This record gives sequence, C-alpha cells and structure tokens, in this order.
Amino acid sequence: MLVMKSNRLAFFYCGLTFFAVPVTFASPVCDVKAAVPQSARTYAKTGDQEAWREFRSLQDVPALATDGGVSAQLWRDETGGSSVYMVEPGEDFWTHTRYCFDRGGQLERVSLEVRTAWGWDYRLEGSVVKGALRANSSEFFSTENERSISKPRGASDISEALKPTLYLTTSKLPFAHLFAHSFELPPK
Repeated sequence: MLVMKSNRLAFFYCGLTFFAVPVTFASPVCDVKAAVPQSARTYAKTGDQEAWREFRSLQDVPALATDGGVSAQLWRDETGGSSVYMVEPGEDFWTHTRYCFDRGGQLERVSLEVRTAWGWDYRLEGSVVKGALRANSSEFFSTENERSISKPRGASDISEALKPTLYLTTSKLPFAHLFAHSFELPPK
C-alpha cells in the first residue's frame, strides 16, 4: 500500500513537472536564424556615405557595399514587442544581429552570428539587463559541420565584430528617424 502511494505521488510530481515546463519556456527566443515575416518593414543604407532609406521589400534593396552597407527589417512580434534583424556584409565576415524589444521599445534580448570566410563562425545570445548584455550562450563553431570549436586564431583580430552594438530603445536604432512619426507596424 505504501509503495502504491509512493508511485502515485511520484506520478503526480512528474505530471506537475510536465505541465510546468511550457510556462518556463513561454518567453519567445530572440533567434538570429528565425524567419522574418513578410510584413516586416525594410530599411537599408547601401554604403558608408549613404543615408538610411525605407524600401518596399528586401528584394528592392540595392546591393550593399561591404564597407558600410547595412540592411534592417523591423516587425511586431507575437508578444506585442518588436524585432529587428540587421545584416552587415563585409569582405571577410558578415554580421547578422537580431534585436528583441519589449512593448515599450526597451531592448530585452540580442542574438548575433558572425559568419567568416576563415572556416569558423561565432554566435552569441543574451539578455540585456540595466543597459548591459549578459550572454546566455556564446560559441565558435566550424562552418563545415557546425560543431563547437575552441577560439580560433584570428578571432582576437575582429573582437569588436564579436560584440553586438546595443540599441537600448527602438528610438536609438540608426534608422529610427524614418519611422519616428509612424511606428505603426503591420500586424504579424
């Protein structure tokens, strides 16, 4: 009888744990590889000396210069906050960054991936607390098989590229003046 009660209790706690897990993981991930919705607004500056402009779609953006060109896509996410996906091309590496803002426009999370021509890439994901990035995970990995590797030779040479620029509010985004008067985003 005692064994049966113990088994029921164990079953109860396992069930409780099973139902509690989705609540723990309910907050959306700020993943640089997540798909950008079709409804995203598209912005770009094609070169270092160019100004930011809004485009109808990513396909309408001219080729970006590898010395200062940047594209950005902005959309409202499922939480009511907003997300921005930025791509900065370069000769030896490209930087892909996703910024996730809360409903009030405050930066909450950042995801970064630096893709190099040297056989390795780097990714970082973290939360923003009191204006500072707290990395939840970061790793160098092989471009061949995506397996983690130790810090490769040459990574120190581009150490600044391995740290995302933090735009602490949507109003600090470099193209914010283009949506300052109409931050109404299309629905997700």
